[in-house]
Amino acid sequence: MLKNIPKELIERINTIYSKEELEIIEKWFNCEKRKTSFRINTLKTTDKEILEILKNKNLEIQKIDFLKNWYFLLNWNEKDLWDLDVFKQWKIYMQSISSQIPVDFLDIKDFNKILDITASPWWKTSQASAILKNTWEIVAVDNNQIRIDKLNFTIKRQSCRNVNIIKWDARLFLQKNKNFIDYFDHIIADLPCSAEWKININKEKSFSFWNTWVIKKNYNIQKDILKSILPALKNNWTLIYSTCTLAPEENEAVVHMLLSNFPELQIVDLNLDYKYSKKWISSFWKNVYRKDINKSIRILPSEESEWFFIAKFKKIKKNLIQWI
Repeated sequence: MLKNIPKELIERINTIYSKEELEIIEKWFNCEKRKTSFRINTLKTTDKEILEILKNKNLEIQKIDFLKNWYFLLNWNEKDLWDLDVFKQWKIYMQSISSQIPVDFLDIKDFNKILDITASPWWKTSQASAILKNTWEIVAVDNNQIRIDKLNFTIKRQSCRNVNIIKWDARLFLQKNKNFIDYFDHIIADLPCSAEWKININKEKSFSFWNTWVIKKNYNIQKDILKSILPALKNNWTLIYSTCTLAPEENEAVVHMLLSNFPELQIVDLNLDYKYSKKWISSFWKNVYRKDINKSIRILPSEESEWFFIAKFKKIKKNLIQWI
């Protein structure tokens, strides 16, 4: 069935992944039903309340050990949750495993100020708000009105009261908002990418968008965004970078660019005890990447996870070098 997928995309997958990993990916391509995952909205309820309600409804769940607040629904599917009052009240929230990992890697404290740049999708904004228990401040930036409207809808329904939403192009954000220079303790940068996690082998429309031109375009957009927002990060604090694509140009190449041009950034070693995670790739076709990129991780697509790439940086000193 993989013959339906663009030939060059298949070549990329075969280049990046091992034989064992390819077997997992092929199962993902052919998986008709993936596991339903959700987090408990601790701004509205407690783990104890939700687990008791689900148990009384004979809904069997499994805690995901390596995440702070994540569960699988084992014996039913997502639709079975829709009729529950706790779902309608936004006390539980559907979110993929892969998308929760970046925020979990941030050491968020009660007093932190967070910038969520290109904040749509809005999962990470509300996740961070729950960790902060609605204290201090999250600034969520996006430049598309439809996504802004969805973000507003989501945070209101989830009772997130510490989020300030700004409609602005991320690449120009600090030019207009200079008061945010050297302001944030954490930056969440889940950036525009070719979104190959959306591919469904049975739906041609899901991969009709795919081409290398889009990948190259996204690399340049990501580079410009990261270059522009780094001055917003305070010294000794962190930037988490992530995408939902397998393309090295939008992952390892971006990290390579950051580390090569911004000596104030130090990459942090990410250790994830998860069967579907793997380390970086050292090269892709003619491109060879820096060895310290091995501290970043990739998430394999599987019956329970999506394609994801994550890297974490600590800003260790002031900007003393001009952009190259």
